[in-house]
Formats: sequence, structure tokens, C-alpha cells
Amino acid sequence: MFLKFIFKRKKENFQKKIKSKFDINNWMDLTKEERLEIDSKEKDKSMRKKQALKKTIRDEYLKIKKKNV
Repeated sequence: MFLKFIFKRKKENFQKKIKSKFDINNWMDLTKEERLEIDSKEKDKSMRKKQALKKTIRDEYLKIKKKNV
């Protein structure tokens, strides 16, 4: 019974996350300019994350390469 409670709770939390991330009705209520602005902000944020990840990967690669030489 205890496990059933835990799994039910996790399922509810997961459904809330999905719903909050993708609410098409709210998205369509926005004007075209607002949607473009939100979209561009998200793209910029993801690009910064990708660049930071690439930088850390390169740094780690250089450390490994120096260690082996």
C-alpha cells in the first residue's frame, strides 16, 4: 500500500510537469510577437548551455590528453 501511494504521487508530479511545459492553449493565446520573443529566448538559453557543455568537454579532453603525454 505504501509503494502504491509513492507511485501514484510520482505519476501526478510527472503529469503536472508535462502539463506546465506544454500548454498549447496558452501558447496560442499569445500574439505572434510574444511567441517569437519567447521562442528566441529559449533558443538563446539552450545555445548558451550547449556552448558551455562543449567548453567543458574540450577542457576535459585537453586534461586527458596532457595526462597521457
